[in-house]
Amino acid sequence: MEIYFENIKERIIDEISSAKFNVFAAVAWMGEKYILNELTNCLLRGVQVEIIINDDQRFHDFKDKYADFEKNGGKIFLYDTKSSLMHNKFCVIDLCTTITGSFNWSYGATFHQENIIIERKNIEVAHQFALQFIKLKQSSTLFSNIRAGNVELSHKVNVKSFSGYSDDVSGKGIFILLEEGNRRGYLSLEAPYGNDTSFIPNEIHGFWKSKIEIESFDSTKNDNIEYYEFICIDPNIIKYIK
Repeated sequence: MEIYFENIKERIIDEISSAKFNVFAAVAWMGEKYILNELTNCLLRGVQVEIIINDDQRFHDFKDKYADFEKNGGKIFLYDTKSSLMHNKFCVIDLCTTITGSFNWSYGATFHQENIIIERKNIEVAHQFALQFIKLKQSSTLFSNIRAGNVELSHKVNVKSFSGYSDDVSGKGIFILLEEGNRRGYLSLEAPYGNDTSFIPNEIHGFWKSKIEIESFDSTKNDNIEYYEFICIDPNIIKYIK
């Protein structure tokens, strides 16, 4: 095991460049161009590369950085941050080398006081991290599916209405109805400020996912309306979702 506090980016690139079979990385925030370039070089050598990062505004603002990586066969899985933030920073190389620590693979992280540990030729440790990688994938969406339209890109969706409710199971809450064209969805929030709903915006950032069968929440019947699961990625709203 080796521990590094300096030249961390270069250490990561050196390890990635040695990959012969596969690279699996789950890193909260990515985008450092030299690391991405080395991951793309792996793909050009025939190495399988998959990454998991948070599905948040930071990714979507800079998603073009991943164009070459994706074009050459790299797989990007976006972690659903609706219920939790994926804060891991680990990488498994050839199922025998593990890199982990505090360092995000981002440009900004190169200016911070960070650390990584590299554990080489330890299959047991690598397999534990690989199993966690698979578990995280189960809560993630393949970005190429989003590009293909199987899941939509995130954007702001109108809040049609909202109302407070109270029940014996979950206590007080706020029900939000979202609408875009003939699609509707809903969110159920805690009521952090009692009856005060001024924190609810006119639009909520997220994306439509799969169609769902549900009774209409409106008294007005409209056969053209279809209900979809809505994935909220708005940090100001996520923290209140039940």
